[in-house]
Amino acid sequence: MDKPTAPRGRRTKDMPSGREALLAAAVRLFAAHGYDGTDIRSVASAAGVGANLVRVHFGGKAELWTAAAERILSRAEPIMEMVAQLSGDHGLKVEERLAIIIQKTADFYRDNPEIRDFAFRSIADGGERADFIAEKLLAPAYAAGKATFEEAIAAGRIRSRHPALFFLILTSALSQPHGFADTLSKLAPEIPRDDAYLYLSMSVTELFLHGI
Repeated sequence: MDKPTAPRGRRTKDMPSGREALLAAAVRLFAAHGYDGTDIRSVASAAGVGANLVRVHFGGKAELWTAAAERILSRAEPIMEMVAQLSGDHGLKVEERLAIIIQKTADFYRDNPEIRDFAFRSIADGGERADFIAEKLLAPAYAAGKATFEEAIAAGRIRSRHPALFFLILTSALSQPHGFADTLSKLAPEIPRDDAYLYLSMSVTELFLHGI
């Protein structure tokens, strides 16, 4: 059987540029297979371009991973800014702020599964790429909500030995793996599949914030 080949000729106006197509494909493949399980040819094939374009635009696989990670960071910045602004909004009770943070975070992971998978796959792989994600993504995300977490602990609204531990537990609870909605529908068919993440955010809120 002949191997599929990348399309030749000019890219049409409705197609992303070669660099953008490579970045989108790289995020998907690094998220699914990790760094060692992803090669340049696979990324180029998924992007519909020649493998030589990886070297033209990025230089090599390491640089491509870094560019994909930076794409992830740019897409996560708006929610981190929202959490930081919310943490400083003392017109709302701390439990109200925390409930909004939980809901918005669950919505973010629902709408951006590749970001969740890219980050957790990189952390699982360990090494310098795990350090990059911890420093550039997780640390800023924690800093954005830290004041709210500390206030909630001090007020007795949540129980945790440290706000960083609460942040990691909360992140793990909300960043369910691919197939979460399908699995939930099999275990609890009475819950509509499209409402899976809504039920998740409500359940996590009820778990951590008793009596709200």
